Amino acid sequence: MSDASNKQPRAEPSKRGEAAWRAHRDAVASRNERASKLARARRHEQYEQLVARERAAELRERAELAKRRP
Repeated sequence: MSDASNKQPRAEPSKRGEAAWRAHRDAVASRNERASKLARARRHEQYEQLVARERAAELRERAELAKRRP
């Protein structure tokens, strides 16, 4: 009979010492980089929406002023 445990992939041995510290540091750096990119994209999108709202308000104001002109 075949053993079921032989079919499972071997788990990666846990890292120790400096290798573990570097792996943890790299994981944190990766998470921070992802969060930074997401935040930058979110800020950019919010800025673009603000600019569009301001542009629309200015166009409405100009149209209103043009109506008032004799």
